[in-house]
Amino acid sequence: MTDSTLLPYLPDLVMHQIIQRLPTKPAIRMSCLSKQWEGVWSALRILEFDEGNQPHDDDDDDDDDNHTHAKFLNILARYLEFRQKDKQQPPLDKFRLCMTYLDADEDAIIGKLLSNLFERNVKDLDISLRSKHQKVESYYCLPRTAIINAKSVTTLNLEHLRIKDIHNIPEPMLPSLKTLSLKTMQVSGPALFYLILGCTSVEHLSLTSCSFDPPVFLISSSSLKSLEVKNCNLQHIRVDEAINLESFILVSEFSTLEGVLLDKSFKLSSMKIRDQHLSYFGLSECHDSLEATINTPNLVHFLFQGSIKSKVSLSAPNLQIAHILLKKEFSTFKGPWQHFDILRDFLEAFSCSKNITFFIRDFKDIIFPADFKRTFHPPFPSVEGVKVVILNPPTKETESSKLKVSLVWMAPSAVEIECDSLSEHRGLNM
Repeated sequence: MTDSTLLPYLPDLVMHQIIQRLPTKPAIRMSCLSKQWEGVWSALRILEFDEGNQPHDDDDDDDDDNHTHAKFLNILARYLEFRQKDKQQPPLDKFRLCMTYLDADEDAIIGKLLSNLFERNVKDLDISLRSKHQKVESYYCLPRTAIINAKSVTTLNLEHLRIKDIHNIPEPMLPSLKTLSLKTMQVSGPALFYLILGCTSVEHLSLTSCSFDPPVFLISSSSLKSLEVKNCNLQHIRVDEAINLESFILVSEFSTLEGVLLDKSFKLSSMKIRDQHLSYFGLSECHDSLEATINTPNLVHFLFQGSIKSKVSLSAPNLQIAHILLKKEFSTFKGPWQHFDILRDFLEAFSCSKNITFFIRDFKDIIFPADFKRTFHPPFPSVEGVKVVILNPPTKETESSKLKVSLVWMAPSAVEIECDSLSEHRGLNM
């Protein structure tokens, strides 16, 4: 049967249009029906190459696996050959590559592939290069040229790669990038810091099962809106001046994470944390309407600076000390009890702590009315120690007496209640 009798009623132009609307695998098969259609699939706006199930470490299957892998590499080579023959490089909306990475011998074809993708101004790039042998991991290192030339990429998903040596790349890097997802990556902490710093438009960052060296993650980004960290081998996380960050998710079941600090995330309104080993968590200057769920069974020290309008659900049975810095906002509340009902509910969220230190501007802000105390139960029924640091402390004996009575009601089981002037505490911003 000749090519002309296979599909006699469809001209080449129509077939080209049909092929270019098919998914990658059917398009390749369709192109094989005629030499005139050969390579048409390489101009698709969406290309997905998936090697399929990753090979197992089974010696009996090695020959079949190697044969399958060689065929897959041949398809990639054919793609590059077709694109080299065609002087036009049509735009590429999405490119996905999921394959086994054996060793550095494959770096050349991957590098050429990336170069072609950037020539085609790829927008959505998804690359997964899993090592064949899980016991001996081999990672492809993302080349510097890829970071420099990927100016059109808006979404970047990387899995089983390495990132390093980025600190001296001219900024901005990946200027169009909005979403970055890294999964099972080997990451240099400083390299990722400079990468995010240079991505001036990035809004969403996700890190899953990544290995950091050193195990510290520091990020400062004025464009970032959401940050998600799951099961990474980190000891410390610091988010500094992410002024547009709205959402933060931290999940870890087995990590050795010790401390997390979020500073000056003024728009942060949603936060979910579940970590088994976290011992310190600090949140400084977040959105007034923050809703936070924190499940940290080994948390020892918690620092919060923000509004009493925040809704915090805290599960931390081993919490030893909670430091709470309250914003100056009490005068904005109106009504018979003004701010007292909201303040009591807010403080109750920290009642799992053995000791609590909170900072306020005026002592009158925590002198609860007598009828209020008769109506509601205290916020700290089991707290052992309470310390209040006040910017404007009482100056009269009667005022000091009222303050003491209020504190005793707040923490009826406390064996130690202490008041102090804020003038003794330098560097606090209230």
